[in-house]
Amino acid sequence: MAIITLVGEKLARPGVEFIYYGPAEPCRTCKLAGVCVGNLEPGRRYKILRVRSMPSHSCPLHEGKVRVVEVVEPSVEVAVEPRLAIAGSVITLEFSECGDLEKADLFHPEGLFGGDHVKVIEVLGDVECGGKAYKIVKVMRKKD
Repeated sequence: MAIITLVGEKLARPGVEFIYYGPAEPCRTCKLAGVCVGNLEPGRRYKILRVRSMPSHSCPLHEGKVRVVEVVEPSVEVAVEPRLAIAGSVITLEFSECGDLEKADLFHPEGLFGGDHVKVIEVLGDVECGGKAYKIVKVMRKKD
């Protein structure tokens, strides 16, 4: 189900993904904060599905203007133990440690937290780290 929020005019295009890190100081007193930052969860990744054809609103953070958009949490690629890599299954996400900085985004992708319940959408391939084999899977977070 899509979430209604506000993003800067320059980012307001379908397909754009962003990570919400929490409200900035000016947001705390903004009259639009409820619909803008109030609908988003800090640390989560969002993808813009649609830009609504409504007038833009003034904003001190986004070069002056924000637009109303519909967003969803997109699928995310993550490395998991092979026994968990079953398409269609729902698993509790536990991040594995990997010292290889080039693979950090696979082992600790932004937008997901350890303990999240996720559905494995697709098994994409294999990855190795520290002499151990893992599977790369595409997952969607399941909201409780």
